[in-house]
Amino acid sequence: MNFHSHQIILIKISFLLSISSAQNLNSTPCTHTCGQNRVQYPFGFSDGCPIKLNCNTNTSSSIQIGTFSVQNVTNDQILISLPSKCDRPILQFSEFFGDNFAPTWRNGLLLENCSSPINDCGVPSRLAESRLAFEACGSTSNENVSCYADDGSEFLDYGKVKSKLGNCSALFSSIMVGFGESVGTVSLEFQTLELGWWLNGDCNCDRNANCTPIDRGLSRKGFRCNCNEGYVGDGFADGEGCNQVSDCSARRYLSVGCGGTRVGVLIGGIIAGASLVAALTFICYCMKKRSTILRNRLSARRLLSEVAGNSNVPFYPYKEIEKATNGFSEKQRLGTGAYGTVYAGKLHSKWVAIKKIRHRDKDSVEQVMNEIKLLSSVSHPNLVRLLGCCIENTEQILVYEYMPNGTLSQHLQRERGSVLPWTTTISTQKSQTLVFRDRE
Repeated sequence: MNFHSHQIILIKISFLLSISSAQNLNSTPCTHTCGQNRVQYPFGFSDGCPIKLNCNTNTSSSIQIGTFSVQNVTNDQILISLPSKCDRPILQFSEFFGDNFAPTWRNGLLLENCSSPINDCGVPSRLAESRLAFEACGSTSNENVSCYADDGSEFLDYGKVKSKLGNCSALFSSIMVGFGESVGTVSLEFQTLELGWWLNGDCNCDRNANCTPIDRGLSRKGFRCNCNEGYVGDGFADGEGCNQVSDCSARRYLSVGCGGTRVGVLIGGIIAGASLVAALTFICYCMKKRSTILRNRLSARRLLSEVAGNSNVPFYPYKEIEKATNGFSEKQRLGTGAYGTVYAGKLHSKWVAIKKIRHRDKDSVEQVMNEIKLLSSVSHPNLVRLLGCCIENTEQILVYEYMPNGTLSQHLQRERGSVLPWTTTISTQKSQTLVFRDRE
């Protein structure tokens, strides 16, 4: 075997080893959690992750790039905390450059003790002094601080930054320009640095994602993936991809857009809830009504006791009165006067006259009480007896002795029965009544 044959064999072995190493790297799992924090693909904290971040659980901000804390990771940026520090070595800026990330043009690097002043940012000195702790460096102003910025391309070039910063001794802090959602809205974020990120190579996104090509110059290609509207996920074909967002709103539930079982459960729950509320409302109404009725009865009994003294006038429930008159039927109406309507009714198997007093004014209750007091204190064969009363449901009702032969007015006007010798009869009864009154 000659020299060329050995060389060919070595090349093949090297090639196979490189493929094997790549396969092992790709098969290495990626850890996405660091303490209580989690990041999505392509970020992670192990060697199998395309963009590896540092995990330091001993600090309050456990996610880091190099020695700098990460504030937030979004679908197109990494925000780094860069607090004011007087003696930070200038070469630490190299930690902001990696194979998959670099500072964007929206940053301004604040530098100290530069041999030739740099003033690319145009930030008012008074504003910078109010937001940055220059006094910690033994100075009350920013006279020794320069600001470097470059808006020539999307990402800052490492070689260009290194040559520019070589004349300075320390990296003090940074200023980031932020853009709001409204057009023309600009903000300045002090002590914050923005890094843009990408994956190397051609686009390799999920079919439900958009690919954003990243031009890194010198024919170096990169890309980012973002899920389309209505989908969530990292957007990468090698990651979780994009999953459709569930849109099971109330309208879609009712239109059977999210499965019949869920619709049935929703409708059943609504009906059950409505029934429970209706039942509780009805119970509360009944309890309140019963309480009102009992309170009115007690009030009426107290008034009767005060007005009638010891006469013990019976008190009838309204429902019993209503039942006795068949709901105050017109067939049982005996007559109507200025103060109310009289009905015939049957209480406890006995016919009685029930007078339903018409509501005229707020003093009607007092008038009823006066009538009860008068009738309960007088007893005469020619006067109808008061058998009871009802003051309930805003009604005032008196129960009298029933006169089966009609009223005196009916006989005098020849509306009922034979004509009475009215002169003699009236005179006799009038005399008896006067005698009775004088005796009492």
